[in-house]
Amino acid sequence: MRPQHKSDLTRKRILDAARKLFNENGTSHVSTNLIARELGISPGNLYYHYRNKEEIIRELYLECSSYQDSTWNKDIGAEGNLMRMRSNLVEATRLSWKYRFVEREILALTEIDPELKSIYLENYRQRLALSVRLGEQLDSIGALRYPVSSVVCKDVMIAVWLVFQSWITFLDVTGNPEDSVQVQRGADIVLAILKPYLSAKGLKILGRSSSFLSSDKDMMLGDSLRKLSQNVRT
Repeated sequence: MRPQHKSDLTRKRILDAARKLFNENGTSHVSTNLIARELGISPGNLYYHYRNKEEIIRELYLECSSYQDSTWNKDIGAEGNLMRMRSNLVEATRLSWKYRFVEREILALTEIDPELKSIYLENYRQRLALSVRLGEQLDSIGALRYPVSSVVCKDVMIAVWLVFQSWITFLDVTGNPEDSVQVQRGADIVLAILKPYLSAKGLKILGRSSSFLSSDKDMMLGDSLRKLSQNVRT
């Protein structure tokens, strides 16, 4: 791993400060001058690294997407990803909270910045294609209750996408998005969408996901999921 140069560290500080301010105040209430003041640097120093606020927002979106992508491992196969699905979904909801301004403002942000819209749409297409491929692989190992066409698989994945794109905003109105348990509940909502399509074998594999959960609260949710799969099999 190459050592981080001062310029890299400054860019990271700018991104971290901007994310914090965007999350707390909304992007429309945060200027580049405010970000620079938060960091104790001059506006000119900030502009040396980022030309405008839109470029910072794009970089944060790409950063979040990169973290999301890293939770899925194409090398461990369909069974491995299904086993890790709940822990991956929990991590995805945590990332949604960490970058919550994106979810809250994605419509406005993509209308303002056509380049961000192109990036968002390409990301959506790639993830949808990967999800459909995973569905086909799950079918091939008998993890699905019945054969699912690519059209149905695509529709299910769109439903999953919509849950993730709106969960934090939903909690803004109906719950408390600062409660980590409520945030992680989004993972269980996604599993509720997917569960009816899984066979007894698929549910058994999914029930092993507790091995990868990283906290006591997650383990409790994993236990609940395992009991649910046992009830379905019986």
